[in-house]
Amino acid sequence: MRSLNRRTFLRGAFGTAVALPTLDIMLNSHGTAWASGGTICKRFFVGFGGHALGADGDTLHNEVVPVATGPGYDLRRATATLANHGNVASEISIISGLRIPYNTGGGIPAGGWDSDFHIQALGPLLSGVRNNASDDYGVNGPTADQIVAEAIGQDTLFPSLAYQVQAAWYLTASAPYGRDVISYRQEDNNIIAMPGQSSPRVAYDTLFTSFVPPDDEDAAIKASELLKRQSVIDLVRADYQRLIPQLGTVDRQRMQRHLDEIRDLEKLLDATGPAQGEICQLLPDPGDDPAIGGANEDSNGAGFDVNKGWSDEDRRARLFSDLVHMAFACDMSRSVAMLYTMAQSHMNSGSYTGLAFDQHEVSHAYQGTGYVSDVVAWHYDHFGYLVAKLRDTPEGAGSLLDNCALVMMNEGGHGYDPGSGDDTTAHSTENMCCLTAGRAGGMVAGEHIVADGYHPVNVLNSAMKAVGVETDLGEVVGTIPGLI
Repeated sequence: MRSLNRRTFLRGAFGTAVALPTLDIMLNSHGTAWASGGTICKRFFVGFGGHALGADGDTLHNEVVPVATGPGYDLRRATATLANHGNVASEISIISGLRIPYNTGGGIPAGGWDSDFHIQALGPLLSGVRNNASDDYGVNGPTADQIVAEAIGQDTLFPSLAYQVQAAWYLTASAPYGRDVISYRQEDNNIIAMPGQSSPRVAYDTLFTSFVPPDDEDAAIKASELLKRQSVIDLVRADYQRLIPQLGTVDRQRMQRHLDEIRDLEKLLDATGPAQGEICQLLPDPGDDPAIGGANEDSNGAGFDVNKGWSDEDRRARLFSDLVHMAFACDMSRSVAMLYTMAQSHMNSGSYTGLAFDQHEVSHAYQGTGYVSDVVAWHYDHFGYLVAKLRDTPEGAGSLLDNCALVMMNEGGHGYDPGSGDDTTAHSTENMCCLTAGRAGGMVAGEHIVADGYHPVNVLNSAMKAVGVETDLGEVVGTIPGLI
């Protein structure tokens, strides 16, 4: 056999079909494209950390931006963890000088926000679409992961995946109000939130039951459970079909949508995922999720309990990273959004800062930008771990990372806040940075690129272009010069 079509399935009894991972026999002689024509599939990832880069009252904006530009940049306190995982910094680019515009008195600019940082700057960061008014706190456009999923992920088992590392809001005095969601899709004229899965156990089972290796007793049990669930769905659907003629127009539409969702679930239950191969390996069972930590009444001081606000997010981040790697290696999904910490995160930062504050309060406690840098470094370490796993996974003539475009974003930067008028505050979208990784579409790896005045969404535009999606996100036009 000279070649094998990448669409080939292993077919068995009862109509089962097992998709194959990328095999050398599917590729051309150079390992750079499919033997039947076309390039190897690309993958897209966007990560998010709910933190600023500097501290209130400190004139030092951050300890992220290297002194040197270009390749071989210097590491600082916030980026020191990029020396881990086999010096993963050589695969990660730092894009500095970014900013999100805001209302300076002439109205809310394109891709910008008004004056309430935590619940207005997030929407333009995620979607590239401005607030509609001073009291608009929503996300007004689809996010990059959903646009990519629509363009290149429709023939995968999971067109998009959304994961959430921070397990809970961790503050009794308030609720997240959307600060726990970074993925939004557009349906007709509606923008619909796509909350991330916060349970590694559930996320693992979802992928596992679509990944049934031969001669695996546990997998066979799970497959049997799925078949039982499918028969229940069929019975319930019959009841729905008897009910629909009795409903009004609006309720019929709602019920039809619900039926469509059930049909989509049936397709998922019918699907059998990829067979194991050299790079597509089933992960060990992660066991039960780490216990959920209790919420604090206050974000610092006497009301802050150092034993609360933590659910072993270190382990959760590693488990979700392993699942992202498996989903990409097995081509079960090509677009993933990962929320490491929520916007205005109240997760306990003690394990990585040594302070009795939640993560958000570190930037407001007048302890200095150095401690905020430790918050940043925690996020970058987990991002670097994922990048290294992709780097160390062979695919074709190179690595899995060669066919990926990854972006790591921060909620804020440091500098002027239009809401308070302060010049040195964490509630600012001045002096922002993004990390990128992967070489899909010719993306540059391991360099410091200064992009003064560009929007963080310009980085997302670049990454989308790298995976073949020629679309600007929201109202922000163009890519980062020198990144591709």
